[in-house]
Amino acid sequence: MARAELLKDITNVIESFGFARASTSAPMTYQTSVKYGGLIEGKQETAHFLLFTDSESVQITAKWQEVNGTTIEKLGYTVLDAAETQHSRFWVVCGGDKLVRKAIDFLNSRVEIAPKLLAMEVEDLETLLLEVSDRDI
Repeated sequence: MARAELLKDITNVIESFGFARASTSAPMTYQTSVKYGGLIEGKQETAHFLLFTDSESVQITAKWQEVNGTTIEKLGYTVLDAAETQHSRFWVVCGGDKLVRKAIDFLNSRVEIAPKLLAMEVEDLETLLLEVSDRDI
């Protein structure tokens, strides 16, 4: 699996729950590659997905890592970004061959900094959407 495949898998899961791609924030729609102001002045960030329900919005970011590198430092930035999100939830879907479990554990251990943050693998996204679909998502 490559990063593009992870994004495709996320799209498939989202659409399987009835979300339709749209340019608006109407209920049961989603947008992709949405730019927003980042933590660093003048720097734009990209929300890979924004999901909209009747009552909330969810930002989803995909993180892919195939080799060792600066993953934890990048994830630290993600925690700070999640702490500042304007959306109801900030989900991070992790994939790749290296550090996936470590990345998920690192992110989920930082909920005191970013209470809206939840990290998972793509398989868990489906389970989470299934669990919360009864609660209007």
